[in-house]
Amino acid sequence: MKKDYVILACLAKGINRETKKGREGLFRIAQILSQNNPVNIIPEVTWKISPVVTAVYDEIETVKKIIKTLKEEDIGISIVVSGLISEIKKAVEEIGLNIHTVHLSLGTFGKKELLPSKKVLELTTSCGHHCISPQSIKHYAKLIKNKKITVEKAVEKLAEPCVCGIFNNSRAISILTELSELDI
Repeated sequence: MKKDYVILACLAKGINRETKKGREGLFRIAQILSQNNPVNIIPEVTWKISPVVTAVYDEIETVKKIIKTLKEEDIGISIVVSGLISEIKKAVEEIGLNIHTVHLSLGTFGKKELLPSKKVLELTTSCGHHCISPQSIKHYAKLIKNKKITVEKAVEKLAEPCVCGIFNNSRAISILTELSELDI
């Protein structure tokens, strides 16, 4: 199964969001992220207007290369890397950095029986703004099962509403393939 590694760069309100240097730095980070073959990335049209740039990768070695480049360029913008803590920790230590902050998921609370299946949730939660609906996932899984669409085309369609650019297309292919083989 492919993994998700999200890299996010964010301008800070009152610090560098309103400055030309901050905007140029964020644009440079977007270029670096784009040049390293992301699985998905925030649309280029938003690079100049959004205070955030995000991209998703499925290889830790690529993430390590990007972090190293960002360290060398010392752009002065906060970078967040999301993934398995043990892998991220090892990667940044190899580059000579330390983890500053760790965020943990404490699980799911409430009426869990109302949630879709775990596999469907793996796809719906892969967009940071929850723009991938469970109904769309089930629809495309059925189309794939009935050979009316390829899994690659279905994933492309599922990824369209994700404006944040962290929907992992390559991971989605394996999850959607698995879902299409089930009766959901």
